[in-house]
Amino acid sequence: MHTREIPEHILDQLLIGVVFHEAELTLEHSEPGTAAVLSDSFGSVFAWLWRENPAKATVLMADFLAELRFYHHNANRGLGLEEVLRGLPACLRGVSADEARAIHEQLRNDVPQYVSLNESA
Repeated sequence: MHTREIPEHILDQLLIGVVFHEAELTLEHSEPGTAAVLSDSFGSVFAWLWRENPAKATVLMADFLAELRFYHHNANRGLGLEEVLRGLPACLRGVSADEARAIHEQLRNDVPQYVSLNESA
């Protein structure tokens, strides 16, 4: 596998693009109350970031959720963290069941610190 060093400010810009692109797809293909549809590309980026920097991966998920719920032009406040968590395992290739449980636990605990999960917020 070819790797290269990416300056932090460039990585942040790339992650913003991932969030917007994935929100567009998720909003088009997901309904409140069901598992959110997440792409394999999002899963690959998230799993890599989780292993590199779990705190930054948590912020990525919070940014994604905020885009889904508030900022995207088709935002839907009915899509919440639980829908995203239900959809996440399907796109996390090569992640063990134990690691997936740890991811869910941390996201469930920490994402609400960054983004409102209230329907009316």
